[in-house]
This record gives sequence, C-alpha cells and structure tokens, in this order.
Amino acid sequence: MKRQQAEAALNRFLEECGNAVPAQSDVEPALDRVWERLEWRADEVVGARIPAAPARPFRFAWAAGIVLVAILVNFLVWRQGPPFSVAVNNANSDEHSLWKSSSQQPTETLQRTVPQDVFELASVKLLSPSSEAVKTANQFQPLQLAMTGCAEGYVGGGLRLDPGRLTIPVITVFSLVTVAYGQDCALVEGGPAWVRSGGDYYEIQALLPAGSPSYTSQDLLKGRAPRLQTMLQNLLADRFRLVLRRELREMSVYVLTVATRGKMKLSPDETRPLPSSFPAFPGRPTPQIGRGQMLQLLQASGGVEMSGHAISISALAKDLRSHAGRIVVDKTGLSEVFDVDLKFTRDTPVPSIAATPAAPPPSIPPLPGAPPQSPPLAGASLSSALEEQLGLKLQSARMPIEVLIIESVEKPAEN
Repeated sequence: MKRQQAEAALNRFLEECGNAVPAQSDVEPALDRVWERLEWRADEVVGARIPAAPARPFRFAWAAGIVLVAILVNFLVWRQGPPFSVAVNNANSDEHSLWKSSSQQPTETLQRTVPQDVFELASVKLLSPSSEAVKTANQFQPLQLAMTGCAEGYVGGGLRLDPGRLTIPVITVFSLVTVAYGQDCALVEGGPAWVRSGGDYYEIQALLPAGSPSYTSQDLLKGRAPRLQTMLQNLLADRFRLVLRRELREMSVYVLTVATRGKMKLSPDETRPLPSSFPAFPGRPTPQIGRGQMLQLLQASGGVEMSGHAISISALAKDLRSHAGRIVVDKTGLSEVFDVDLKFTRDTPVPSIAATPAAPPPSIPPLPGAPPQSPPLAGASLSSALEEQLGLKLQSARMPIEVLIIESVEKPAEN
C-alpha cells in the first residue's frame, strides 16, 4: 500500500512538471519526499526476509523504480543544475565551471605572444634625383658593381643603427630586398626598372619597438639580424606591396672546401688594427676592424686585399662571390670565426668611381678627404691565393640554389 502511495506521488510530481522547468523551491520538497520513500523502502527490504527466488513481477517493479528515480534525478540536474559547481582544469582547457551555461560564462580574450616584428614608426621618403645623396649613390654604382657583383641598387655608407632607431639615407627597393632577406644580390630577380639602379632612391627612418635585440649595421648587412630583417620585410609588404616568389634553380657554383688545415688564425675576442697596407687618413688614428667586419681594398689595376676580423667561413664565401663570378657555397664544415687576410688579383679590373668613361682610368680618382692611393697590389689569382694563404680550395659544381623573384611591387604612398 505504501509503495503504491510513493509511486502515485512520483507520478503526480511528473504530471505537475510537464514540459515546464520546475522552480528550485518545488524541486527540493519533491526530492525530499522521494528520498523518504526510498529510505523507507530500503529499511523495509533490509528488515524483511528476502526470499531465495523473489517473484518476477516484484523484481521487475523494483528495478523499474530505481531506473525511474535515476531518470528523474538526471532530468532535474540537467534542467536546473545542482546547488554547487565543479571546476575542471587540465592541459587542454581553461579553468571553468562545468555546470554554467554559455550565457553565464565570462567573455575571454585569448592572447598570444608574438614577436615585435614591425617598426613602431617608419618613414619612407622618395629622394629627389638632384639631391646630393642620389648623386653620390650614382657615382658609386661602378664601385658597387665591383664589390658586390651587381649593378642594381646601392647600399652605401651612412646606414646607421642606433639604439631604438634605424636610418638608411639612400637605398633602392632592390637593395632593400637584398638586405631584408639576407640574399645575395645575384639571387634576386624581377621587378620594374624603378626598383633598381638609376631608378628611385628612398630614405628610410624607423623607430624600433622596445625590447628589440641589439644589432650592429654589419649584422644587418651580413644577414645576421633576423628580427630587424623581419621588420624590413613587413615594411616592404606594407608600404611597397611587395610580393616575392621563391624558386630553386640548378646553377653553376663554386664549392669552398678545406685544402690545408691550420693556415687560418682563430679570432681572439678583441678588435684588430687595420693592416698597414690599407691607406690611413692623414691626421686620424688608425682604424680598428670590429668583430664580423670585412674590409676590402680595391684598386683599378685589379688588385684586391681583404681583411676581416672574426669572420665565419660562410660570410667569407658570400664576400668572395663578386670576385669569383659565381655563388660560392661553404662546404668546409668549419664553425669557428677567423681573422682573414687575403691578397689576389681580379681577372677584370675594378671600375672607376668617377662618371663612367669609355675606358677605365689608370687609377681611382681620390674623393675629397680620402687617403692617398696605395701602391698597386700584385698577387696570384683568387683560387691560388685562397689555397696558398688560407688553405681553402674552390671547386666547380652544380647544385640547386634558391632565387627570390619580385612578382609585384608598388611605389609607396606619402607618409
């Protein structure tokens, strides 16, 4: 009789709920009544004698009652939620409440730490063709060709990298691409004429974001300033709408290997004075060669002297390309840095830095304030000098080399 009353109370409660969400004040008394009936039934079962083989109808009713109560409890929990919440924290999810609905969850802003790879402020200024900076750049184009092997573009003196500020007084877009991507100028192709020599020259001034790594101008020109190079790449993409394509091409190269070990000097951690063969400026102290710097003395007769401090072999290979006539690939396996002194004679003479004449003059005319000319250098060919003086060897080979192709570029808008 009591069991029938409990079942009737449960049925009445379900009929009252229907599809509506019951209030918490209605749920708790109903649950209390259900649990009272269950406790009573449990006491009755424990205190009674359980027959060895209970009647099948009773066993079915008992199981059905348990299932019905479980469904009711789950229904109430799903619709109303329990009087507490459970916090879950694991490696793949943020700490949050399992039981709060999406409307109750606070809005979260996902923050991702990204490198500061854009300039805080950047100015791109088109220089007038009549400006002194452009005139100087055009005058030094032949020397640029001799030193880099590329007539396109100009990366002359005046590039300054002060704490928090980058200044490039005069540069072409072509040269800016080579600097930003650390690519040899012989491995950049495409683009309209105005991006190259004889085209447009720009002045770049930029403020670096706080916390930027400390680089030198040599680090930037040698491709050893990755964060700063990324900023320049973003500047090219944003202001010049530059689009590049990378392509692997098989080409003839020189492979640089070790012929005789021990001929190069490991570099100490200090600056070194300029070799005496380099001309000194009258009335000025003898310059020092900083770490990572390679100085070159070029003569119109074809003589070349290279002097570097704390130079990696890969950097040396890049500097040799303009004199070798091909890309030079480092295959020495040497990871140390060395002090380099190398003298040789080019197959082709060094052009004059004066206005390009029909025939090269016998010597480079001195610039105002320039040191006096050194006596002509007499030396072996580049290949022989490398083996005799540095213990390195050039070997001809063919291999795939990456080339950057300028697919599209636009002149920048006013600042």
